[in-house]
Amino acid sequence: MSKRPSHIPFFPDAYLRDNYRLTLEQHGLFLIMMMEAWARPECALPGDDASLAGIAQIPVSRFRKICGPVLAQWTRDGDKIYQGRLVKERRYVNERSEKRRDAANTRWISKRDANAYPNAMHLGEGEGEGVLAGSNDSQGSGDGERNPFDVIRGGRR
Repeated sequence: MSKRPSHIPFFPDAYLRDNYRLTLEQHGLFLIMMMEAWARPECALPGDDASLAGIAQIPVSRFRKICGPVLAQWTRDGDKIYQGRLVKERRYVNERSEKRRDAANTRWISKRDANAYPNAMHLGEGEGEGVLAGSNDSQGSGDGERNPFDVIRGGRR
């Protein structure tokens, strides 16, 4: 998968519908596990109790008491676990990101003038505009030499 997305899609109505029987502590565990999995490239977590308790920052004994309903919503794959809906959302976000990146690249590459490039510098339309405008202010040498601070002032005199 591509680099980690900056956000996680979260749908409170679907989450509460699927998890209404969890205790407050179990909701916290479930959400921490989801966020930790989202932050990992493979969108999965280690499948052992000690690692999962460490992620939640609770003792293993407490984790074992509360984890049943939470882990019931995760799928084991070898020594890893993953949450199906989370993986589905990750794929969707990655696909959308790739499509948007490709569309932006196509848009910028297809144009051949300076206005097509998002990082192009505005040079102004005439004297006194933009960063490349000339300067003959009192701080200059008077012989047409540019003052280095003209760039900061946008080339104005």
